[in-house]
Amino acid sequence: MKVFSDCNQPELRGCALTIGNFDGVHRGHLALLRRLREAAAEEGRPAVVLTFDPHPAAVLSDRGAPPPLVWPERRAELLAQAGIDALIVLPSTPALFQTSAEDFFHDLLRRQLAIRAIVEGPDFRFGHRRAGNVRLLTGWCNQYGIRWEIVPPVECDGHPISSTRIRETVRAGRVEHAGDMLSRPFATVGTVVHGAGRGAALGYPTANLQDLQTVIPGPGIYAGLSKIDGQAYAAAISIGGNPTFDEEQIKFEVFLCDFSGNLYGRELEVLFLQRIRDVLRFDGVAALLDRMAIDVAIARDRAAEYLKDGRAEQAERCSRIIPAQPSEPTATREGTGQPVAPKSLS
Repeated sequence: MKVFSDCNQPELRGCALTIGNFDGVHRGHLALLRRLREAAAEEGRPAVVLTFDPHPAAVLSDRGAPPPLVWPERRAELLAQAGIDALIVLPSTPALFQTSAEDFFHDLLRRQLAIRAIVEGPDFRFGHRRAGNVRLLTGWCNQYGIRWEIVPPVECDGHPISSTRIRETVRAGRVEHAGDMLSRPFATVGTVVHGAGRGAALGYPTANLQDLQTVIPGPGIYAGLSKIDGQAYAAAISIGGNPTFDEEQIKFEVFLCDFSGNLYGRELEVLFLQRIRDVLRFDGVAALLDRMAIDVAIARDRAAEYLKDGRAEQAERCSRIIPAQPSEPTATREGTGQPVAPKSLS
């Protein structure tokens, strides 16, 4: 998959396109991307995703952007796994988001990309103040002979899957349910820093993570998995304070089973497989250690089960991502794909 930072790319002209944040690249996104690939194959053109960095809310909202479900590099990997040919990441700027819906369609989509097909969800909005919607898009696509398709949302437990819903589920500590909606375990990444050293003194040296790049699960003890230099390790993860020692500061600590080595300053990715329990106050160190032994045993079993299923290797596969340099626009014939009616996913 190639990655571009603007739409002036001759090799992408006439593409099949979808536009969105794709935070999490969840099951709903994957259904849309599958239809995009199919439309691209039918047109004989590349399947292209157009997205933004940072999240538009970082520019448009006084409250800023919500914490993401994935970091940018991981989002690109997941889109590559989904079979996308190219990713356009436009810098989020006030000028871009002041572009009217009509100018966005005619300048970026028709003139620069000359799209032959566009695939979106039913709530798709675009242009200044989100004035562009599916009704306008449908009319313009029909007018200019551009194939269009609206993909219905994917539901879980009777409700549509969305990045907002998954984010709330992660914050509630329901990491298994979040994984169901993502189609893979929720993961985060952070930098290993020096801690107080109490874990090592208790026989459970932990990697203390800071500068985490995603939303963080709510306080609790979790079973997880991490890979270091290609080797998978079961992980017992603690998020929260340490009430047994009267510590209220929220920390993110990871005990990597059977790992020995120095991780300070390195980035560590952690997958969440199961919530084990709440953060509790114990009557002394002995009681704490007894419970920690149980937690680690659960983490080992859960990681072994996950690895045995082969899902870890499946989640790690991705296509090669190739950064591409911006090119000068060239004149070429615009796409002439025929409009099609929206389809349901079977």
